[in-house]
Amino acid sequence: MYLCAMTFVEKRHPDLSGKKAVHIVTFGCQMNVFDSRRMLQILSHLDYAETENPENADMILINTCTVRDKPEKKVLSALGRFRPLKEWKDDLILGVCGCVAKQKGVELLKKTPYLDFVLSPDNIPKLAEVVEKVSCGERLALTDFQPADDYEFVDVEPEVENVSAFYTIMKGCDKVCSFCIVPHVRGREISKPSAMIIRELKVLCSRGVKEVTLLGQNVNSYGRDIPGEMDFAELLERLNDIEGLKRLRFVTSHPVDASDRMLSCFGRLGKLCEYLHLPVQSGSDRILEKMRRGYTRDYYKSLIDCVRTHCPGIALSTDIIVGFPGETAADFVETLRLIEEAGFDQIFSFKYSPRPHTAALKYPDDVLPIEKQRRLNAVQELSDSITSKKMASYKGKTLEVLCEGLSRIAFSSEMKAQYTGRTRTNVVVNFFDDYNSVDEGGLAVVRIDESYQHSLLGIRIVR
Repeated sequence: MYLCAMTFVEKRHPDLSGKKAVHIVTFGCQMNVFDSRRMLQILSHLDYAETENPENADMILINTCTVRDKPEKKVLSALGRFRPLKEWKDDLILGVCGCVAKQKGVELLKKTPYLDFVLSPDNIPKLAEVVEKVSCGERLALTDFQPADDYEFVDVEPEVENVSAFYTIMKGCDKVCSFCIVPHVRGREISKPSAMIIRELKVLCSRGVKEVTLLGQNVNSYGRDIPGEMDFAELLERLNDIEGLKRLRFVTSHPVDASDRMLSCFGRLGKLCEYLHLPVQSGSDRILEKMRRGYTRDYYKSLIDCVRTHCPGIALSTDIIVGFPGETAADFVETLRLIEEAGFDQIFSFKYSPRPHTAALKYPDDVLPIEKQRRLNAVQELSDSITSKKMASYKGKTLEVLCEGLSRIAFSSEMKAQYTGRTRTNVVVNFFDDYNSVDEGGLAVVRIDESYQHSLLGIRIVR
């Protein structure tokens, strides 16, 4: 699941109290969001504070994604937009971090003379050292993988800004799907020791975090690289006991590693939310084999049946790639059929794009762009139809909503949503509170009065 968005808000930042300012642009998945927060925490020790306006910045960092070609192109476009600022402000530091930094490395530095440094995800702990060298006039690229003992997972004095937090428990992936560049840019799977995870999440919860989303490229393979370490299901069971934690989520899972014990955690662990993201990619066995996914459509459907047996009300989301090399019209019909049979609450769909260092490069990219777009439209139309029905089914129900703060959405000139939050099934709810007594991080019981394509509207009720 990817959050392909660019944070670029043109407005004045509040007084920075004499600190230097850093503007961070984040593309890609939730792990990149987490990495951006780690970089900000490191920079805070160098007297930097975040600004939303790049014109105010003394440093601009672009945290990048290369899982598809579109986010990679957005990075190059962003560099071009920041070039005038660099020319206008001689001492402005400009850096590219994340997966494009790993993929392009020194090449990107050579092609972009106004770029000061590139830094891969493994080298984030060296950011302070990099800034010091750049401030002395050096240009450098740090892109090597770091061994497990050198990879710094632990946050630099974790800060708490929201009631919900992303938290990385492992990095890398060993699956080498034929379309995926992740193993090349993120490396092999390395798990964070469970004792450290438990200790740090206790700290986060003691500081006000109520909901934690565990992150990993293949999160449910957790622990397999550490002899004697607990597996992912046991980790979930242990985290369920943390005092102060109200909700627990995780992304992203691989179907091959979705054990029955892990699936049984849904409905059995009180804090584990009823939401599972389980990427299928295609509904065709022939295409799944070419993708090197390691399962069939029937096996995938058995996982859905299993988790729904354990937790009948669970919400399911998935990833779909259309136009993979060799995908015929019949293959695509199989994908549409699987979507209908599974009844996903949400689908993240993409057109196939060739990526360097992947096995699929040897296949001819033989699905025409216009046909890829047609298939993408068909998936999205079917997905929207299923989602609309599921959203409408919430009307009249009362749901538990974790309040994340005031809502900015106005539904009419007379009626404005006062608060916003999410259900346990990960649906956004904007709601009114006539009692004005709900706190950020508090749980509210909300009666749903209206449904929309991507959100619900209701009113808090007091029982």
